[in-house]
Amino acid sequence: MHRTAVAAGEATPTNGSFSIRFPVAFNDIEIRADDPSAPTLVVRMLSGINGEGLRFSATETPLPEQPLPIDGFMEAARKRPGASVSDIDHKQKDGIEIQSFSLTDAKGGTYFRLIRAKATQYMLVVQFPEASRQQAAGMKDDFFGSFEIKRP
Repeated sequence: MHRTAVAAGEATPTNGSFSIRFPVAFNDIEIRADDPSAPTLVVRMLSGINGEGLRFSATETPLPEQPLPIDGFMEAARKRPGASVSDIDHKQKDGIEIQSFSLTDAKGGTYFRLIRAKATQYMLVVQFPEASRQQAAGMKDDFFGSFEIKRP
């Protein structure tokens, strides 16, 4: 963990390649997976939760040489018991691929946006209890829209 309880505002993970405006206080986390036969995999994450249970996170993950299709994550989420996927949007422009979708299950809901640029995948998530759905919907567009790749 690089930093904890960082005040809401413009955020960039330590050694990360993106910035995003966080609406809540957040933690700056780095996860390393060491494999002697491969380069070390480093995942960078910003994550925070507010008092109403809205969780925001932004993650940067290197893609393998042959990544699975971008919709693989959505298809796996759809197969969870009691889950339904909606609001699917998929686009490509200038070498960047973006897929957004909503997931609803017994615990509440989640808004996802996956962004692939070159050899990196970014995942933006707004997770919420059902009672906070309207508040989450109102904050999602600002959160997702503030994402910016700072360096390739």
